Amino acid sequence: MSLSSNFNRPGPPLLPPEEQREFEKLQKEATETTLLSDDNNDMHRDAVREARRTEFEGDVNPETGEIGGPKREPLRWQSEWTYGGRATDF
Repeated sequence: MSLSSNFNRPGPPLLPPEEQREFEKLQKEATETTLLSDDNNDMHRDAVREARRTEFEGDVNPETGEIGGPKREPLRWQSEWTYGGRATDF
């Protein structure tokens, strides 16, 4: 059995000529606008953008006393990963 024979299958049937031209035109326009968009951000257009602000000034986190840690708390809620001191996500 030859592997190349598995790839010699017919594609979906073509639309009527007028509809096929319209389909190909719309497909080409969608591809071009995606590639040539003048958004220079790396985020997807549907991504929610959140303001990147620091929660405190200086090197010491006033809430936890951590020195040199992240300026933003990685967990959004107080007990996001724990319940009564026990991890609940594992």
